Amino acid sequence: MVVTQQWERLRTRSFFLAPPLWIYSRMLRQVFHEVLRTSFYKLGHFVANHPVFFATAPVLISILLGASFSRYRIEENVEYLLAPKHSLAKIEGNLVDSLFPINKSKHTLYSDLQTPGRYGRVIVTSGRGSVLDQHHIDVVLKLHNTITKIQVHMLGFNYSFVHLCLLDDHKSCIVDDILRVLEELRAARASNRSAPPVRYPIARLQDGRQTYIGHQLGGVLAAGREGVRYARALQLSYYLQALSPLNDMMAARWEVQFCLALERYRKAHPEIGVYPFTSSSPQHDFQRTSKVSEHSLLVCLLLCISLAVLCCTMRDCVRTKPWLGLLALLSISLATLTSAGIINLSGGKYNSTFLGIPFIMLVARLNT
Repeated sequence: MVVTQQWERLRTRSFFLAPPLWIYSRMLRQVFHEVLRTSFYKLGHFVANHPVFFATAPVLISILLGASFSRYRIEENVEYLLAPKHSLAKIEGNLVDSLFPINKSKHTLYSDLQTPGRYGRVIVTSGRGSVLDQHHIDVVLKLHNTITKIQVHMLGFNYSFVHLCLLDDHKSCIVDDILRVLEELRAARASNRSAPPVRYPIARLQDGRQTYIGHQLGGVLAAGREGVRYARALQLSYYLQALSPLNDMMAARWEVQFCLALERYRKAHPEIGVYPFTSSSPQHDFQRTSKVSEHSLLVCLLLCISLAVLCCTMRDCVRTKPWLGLLALLSISLATLTSAGIINLSGGKYNSTFLGIPFIMLVARLNT
């Protein structure tokens, strides 16, 4: 009984001690609320007294910072964009570039299959018959002649493949040996001689030299000692110099003209298939992905505008304020432009996809 009375006495004592804690917390909340209300009231009063400044200053700041987009540079290196910084492919590529500098090689390239330098490549396929037939040989050699005559105008001069190609010890352009094989076949048929058999994958030229053509002739049906009986396709590669920024610029322009010339040649000779490829083709394909998504982004923007207007529209004509949705979109656009301008001026790098995140957040906020 005594214990019970003491317990009741403690409970009453704790009851009388609790209210001051609630009072202090309530007073503290009231003080914070009063300070915030007063601060926002003064801020709103100040903004209302200077409407012109607060209406034009954010726009002018956004325009000035947005002008930094004149320094905007797009990263075109697909390897830099897609491959990890410490990937094995990058390490191996840097090692190959340091040990086998292709632009300084006078004999041959370290890899006839793939090279990181400037080059143009074309795969020719035969619709019917073999590419080693007389008709297809003439068409392929004519194509080679057309490619070597492609010119690039720069600094008042016209530069062709002869001026831009990689040279060997004899100061001649490095070309695929399959072209020499085709020229020997055409010369033999023109002189009514039996054409020598084309060995595969190692062919023997008339000068006695042996060359590997396994990557230059495709769809091969070999017949042992009789040589190649049938071939569906062949591949031609044209390597360019890129020793200096000027050479690299001329080589890049030559690659563009290379693709255009092959497109015209394909239309003029529909009996063969012509498939061009250059060192910058992966970059162009990667950049085209943004153009593919233009229609989807435009539709999403229209939906965002419509949703912002609808969420701020009410049945009551007095309380409805659809212009608030448009004002929110305008504010987010200015904020995005300002932040992107600050990043550009500070020399930072960012993914342009991130610029749409504020609009996504706006839609999510309107939905909630």
